[in-house]
Amino acid sequence: MHEEYIKNIFNNCNVGKLLGIEVYEVKEGIARGKLKLKKEHINIFGNAHGGILFTLADHVGGACGNSLGKKAVLVESSIQYIKGADEGDTVFAEARLTHRGKKIGRIDIRIFRENKDLLALMHVVFFMRDDDHKTKITENI
Repeated sequence: MHEEYIKNIFNNCNVGKLLGIEVYEVKEGIARGKLKLKKEHINIFGNAHGGILFTLADHVGGACGNSLGKKAVLVESSIQYIKGADEGDTVFAEARLTHRGKKIGRIDIRIFRENKDLLALMHVVFFMRDDDHKTKITENI
């Protein structure tokens, strides 16, 4: 397995770094990440912007899909927002593989606060390409 490699490439992704997303756990079919909400993440109503929560879920879901050994890309996604989050909150994402076919898979992602208060649910469909991921970390990713 290449969990450290996947964690490393997602933690060095430009978008994830820009927002402050940390992928802290990757296992085959599971990924977990977090984001501390800053004022730059807050919308005009004083809550986390939906696009920020979407990006957190997408990013952690991507790590989950890519944990299977093949390069995986998003095909379709859907998110349901349940509650808002505030500046200073740390929000968590947990992605779990719920279906794996030969080329297509599905991942369910939960976004929640540290106290497990559910904020959003996301479902993604992804496509597994034929090419494998590298199995070791290189200096120039």
